[in-house]
Parts: sequence; structure tokens; C-alpha cells
Amino acid sequence: MGVAERWLVWRLRQGDRDACGEMIALHHHAVYGYLRRLGADGALAEDLTQETYARAWSGIAGLRQALSLRSWLLTIARNQFFQQLRAKGIEEVPAAAGQDRADPGPDALGTIEGRERDARLHRAVDGMEPALRETVSLHYFHELSLREVGAVLGVPTGTIKSRVNRALDTLRHSLDHEEASHERSRSHEAPADPY
Repeated sequence: MGVAERWLVWRLRQGDRDACGEMIALHHHAVYGYLRRLGADGALAEDLTQETYARAWSGIAGLRQALSLRSWLLTIARNQFFQQLRAKGIEEVPAAAGQDRADPGPDALGTIEGRERDARLHRAVDGMEPALRETVSLHYFHELSLREVGAVLGVPTGTIKSRVNRALDTLRHSLDHEEASHERSRSHEAPADPY
């Protein structure tokens, strides 16, 4: 936990409402996006995001120094999501709903090819089995360390390393397959009439 984050946590523990607003501003996109990637629809993800912040505000004393604020919030969000599933009697994790991704504009991704590559990557991740999808989301999209991912998911770091390796193999295979399909479809397109 960096100095700025420790200061924010200290302020939260003092009951500083402005600090709560800062926490929400800093982490809203990550918490909401993580819930969407878990499989929550937009309305449920928004409700669970709000519930996450309410629980974080009332339970800030429970934040261990070893966890970053982000990983702690994602842990709370994950617990809320699975509690909601259990309350509805749902035993299987739904397919990934995907994150609401607004067009980042030309400066964020550069070219059309970059945006297409990004979309292919997100589709490939969304198609993974839930444990791999969640691990990739936390480690790569939410930039948590392997140790933090293990803490959020409640599994050993060695298991997380194994999941990351399996996920990368799955991604390579999926993206290679999609690229080959794309190339085949382009090669079957009729050539343009030169006249």
C-alpha cells in the first residue's frame, strides 16, 4: 500500500466522508467492471457496487495492511455477487456479461486494428471458464499482484500462477483460432472488380 493510499485509508478510518467520495471515484470503474465480468448485468452490477461501498465504509477497520484498497474492495464485491447468486438459488456462475466498454477514442488505442485486437482479447477472456476469467480479470485488467488475486479469491498464490499459465495458453489458442478464421474469411472474399 502506497503512501497516498495509506493516507486515504487513515482518513476513511477517521470517518472522513470526502475520503469516501475519493475512494468511490478512484475505484468505481474497477469494482463495477469486475462485477460485470463476473456475470452481473448492468443493474445488478450497479447495485452491488453501491453495496460494496456501503460495506467498505462500515467495515474499513477490517482492511488488513497487506491488501491494497482495490483488492479489498474487489473481495467485498465478489462476496456480494456470490451471496446474491446463493440467495437466488443459482449454483453456477453465469456467462460473463462483459464490461460496459465505451469507445476510448483515437488516442487511447490508436488504430482501428488496435480496437479490433482489444475487442478480440475481451471476447476471448469472456469465453473462458469462470475461474480463469476471474483470475485474468483481476491480474491483468485490475492490475492486482498474484498474491492479491489469491487473497481476493481465497486460494493459494501457486494456484493463481497455475491459472494464469492456463489462461494464457487458452488465450493464445483462442486468439490464434480467431485470427485463422478471420484470415480464411478474408481470403474467400471476392476480389474487387478493377473496371
